[in-house]
Amino acid sequence: MDLARFVKKLVPSAIIFGTSCAAIVNKGNYAQNRCVISVSTFTEARVRSSMIPIMDDYTQTPLPVDMLVGQVKKEFVEDDTKLLLTFFSGQYKDSYQFVDRCNDFFPSVLMSGGVASLPESGHGNLMENGFVFNETGWSDRAILIAAVSGQKFESYSSFATGAQVIGEESEITDTFKSCILSIDGKDAVDVCQLGIDNILNEHPELVYLFPYVHADEVEVPLHIYHRKDVSLEQAFPRTDPMNQNEYALREDVETKEKKELLFCGHNIKPGRRIRRSFVYDGKIIADSRALFQRIENFSKAETVFGYISFARTSGFLNCARWELAPYENSNMCGCVTSDEIMNVYGRNVLGTGTFVVTVMGERQYAQEYNPYAFSHTSSLAQDNRNMLNSLMNIESRLEERKDDPDAERILPFVRECEKIILYSKNDEIPNEAALSIDIKLKGYDRVCVIDVLEQSEMERVFSPHLVELTFQEYIHKCMDFSSNHKYHMYLLEGWMVAIAVPSYRSTLSSFVHDMEVLQKELFDYTEELIAIVPIFSVLDGCDEDNYLGMYYSSRSEMKKKNIQFMVTEPSEEDTLDEESIRERYHIVNVINYAIANDKVIPYFQGIHDNHEGKINHYESLMRLEDENGKIYYPNSFLEVARSFGVLYDAISRIMIQKVFEKFRDIEDKSVGINVSIRDIKNKEMLELIYDKLSSVPYPENFVFEILESEDIDDYNELTNFVDRVHELGGMIAIDDFGSGFSNLQHVMGIRSDYLKIDGSIIRNCCINPESENLLALIAGWKTMSSKKVSIIAEYVENEEIQKKIVGYDVDYSQGYLFSKPEPDLLE
Repeated sequence: MDLARFVKKLVPSAIIFGTSCAAIVNKGNYAQNRCVISVSTFTEARVRSSMIPIMDDYTQTPLPVDMLVGQVKKEFVEDDTKLLLTFFSGQYKDSYQFVDRCNDFFPSVLMSGGVASLPESGHGNLMENGFVFNETGWSDRAILIAAVSGQKFESYSSFATGAQVIGEESEITDTFKSCILSIDGKDAVDVCQLGIDNILNEHPELVYLFPYVHADEVEVPLHIYHRKDVSLEQAFPRTDPMNQNEYALREDVETKEKKELLFCGHNIKPGRRIRRSFVYDGKIIADSRALFQRIENFSKAETVFGYISFARTSGFLNCARWELAPYENSNMCGCVTSDEIMNVYGRNVLGTGTFVVTVMGERQYAQEYNPYAFSHTSSLAQDNRNMLNSLMNIESRLEERKDDPDAERILPFVRECEKIILYSKNDEIPNEAALSIDIKLKGYDRVCVIDVLEQSEMERVFSPHLVELTFQEYIHKCMDFSSNHKYHMYLLEGWMVAIAVPSYRSTLSSFVHDMEVLQKELFDYTEELIAIVPIFSVLDGCDEDNYLGMYYSSRSEMKKKNIQFMVTEPSEEDTLDEESIRERYHIVNVINYAIANDKVIPYFQGIHDNHEGKINHYESLMRLEDENGKIYYPNSFLEVARSFGVLYDAISRIMIQKVFEKFRDIEDKSVGINVSIRDIKNKEMLELIYDKLSSVPYPENFVFEILESEDIDDYNELTNFVDRVHELGGMIAIDDFGSGFSNLQHVMGIRSDYLKIDGSIIRNCCINPESENLLALIAGWKTMSSKKVSIIAEYVENEEIQKKIVGYDVDYSQGYLFSKPEPDLLE
């Protein structure tokens, strides 16, 4: 409330509204214990917003749904209203009916929003205690409305569920508010216990993978949950005015008995037909890609809202970060909700367990989306493997009870779920999850992974029809070859195929020979199809945990050596032992602690000016401090932070802010700030750098050090960054120069002010002639270049090295000979 009033004071004309939430969504990430503010400005569009009480002030009873919807139509909806942002407090249980009736009162108005949540444990707390607010107050018994109208204003909304319907249809035949009393005329709990829910009691971590869906709206999930040892009067207190009408109408219902009951997130009426569904990675990927394509094609995307269900952040169904990743460079803002409003074939519907994206604007605007994030599906594949293991355990337990008719009825459903996971959509070829199971259970420890180079180029140049024909021919050749040699084939993703066999059935030499033969067959070119370049990674000695690590190591080596066939055997590094895993998560905790407790600490190492004989330049180096005061160096946490992108972004942002704050008003000293390619690709980070650089009095004192050894896939982005820094008066250094000469031509094209010679060259320049030759070559660059550039030598640790580099007229020396990294600057 204080924050809302503060914003209102700053911007009196602002329309302010918000909700509590279990977590916020910001630029493609979600995080708990945060506040996010989204600002949208309009030139012509109008916004009307207010909180509507759901209780009658006089009788203290709930207002009828039609009365509330009629009020919304009267007060908010105009002829050119295009979007109705709607948020319900958690205690309002007629939210489904409210959204449904809005379709009848104003059918052409798009709705978006959902039910406010809270970051508390337990489904009930999460659903029931959320509140809404504006600058005038807050309420847990109100509906927050914000209507956007205007001729030029447009909006669009789409959603993803990942749910595939496979269960039989049932009818809800009796209810008490949000409690489902009977299904198909039988006790609701008994019906569910005879189904998959009986198994889910033993595996609660799987509960969100098997949601019910509305049978007449098959894409809209309806999460149903159990509460044990509870009476209706405990769930719906008689003294609460919101419940009194239901008790008056339902005197026939036993309300005092404590037992297990079945609940829905909102009030539900008898007659609703439902079916069981199954959420799995293939459907999540397909739905999310389709959602992205629809959102990407909307032309007036000035503002992006994202509402994602708490269910997609929980347990096995932990797909939220993956789904949000393509929007990390956009201005997406939103929250984790209890229920979400989505638009299904032109009709607004309230559902649960979904990811909803809404875009809006008045003018043409394209967001900076990141579609490449969809290619990283390894986290979902791991969830699939874990899910499959659980399903197979369930199946084995059901088979032990084969004489039980209930178990016999559940088995086909479980096996159908397994089949969905195990087979790809193309010709029912076993997929990555099936490969993982065969490695684990059948000893398929000899695997060849085949992929095709330049797929994106192929799709850009040739027609989709020709690409598809080439793909089918490629798959059929692999299938026929595998079948003829009694190998097993798996379609992993896209064009990536695996062929596997147990080592006891085939020697390594014969398997390698067969793969070489297949590679030649795939290389064969016909004029009717596209010529492809298949690459083969033969992995020997695989197990379930190491085969992916072996493959990625193999691909990295093949890329370096520019070869298309390689045989790899396991090494100790391919598998993380338990101690390594514990250490990794310890570092994650350290990083989170440092972020939350202001323990990201800049250290500064002085750099000696060899011409002036003094230190007037520093490099800033990041350190983290844990709760015990222990200092962590970058080699212990940086790679872990990078693997969790949001952690890296957070510590990098803090570091940049602190360095600017430290050097802002210092006129006679400069500082180097390390930036990675990820930082340069991060729109939010660039805005921070440009904003800081444009506001300091001495921008020439800030040098941004770019690692030459990092993989750079877009030199246009890099040169744009370099040019903008120079425009704002800053400086550029190429760090670790000499460590990655494969990109020398590109690096030389970057307008840098400093070259920092890689420490491995400096360390060995007195003992290794080749290192000294590299030193001479790099140091001599400034005499051959038409650009003014200064040379810095890193790791100058003794007088012998210093004397050597001074002999080559190196401008600066950095190392322990002159200065160790410290939190304070040298006097």
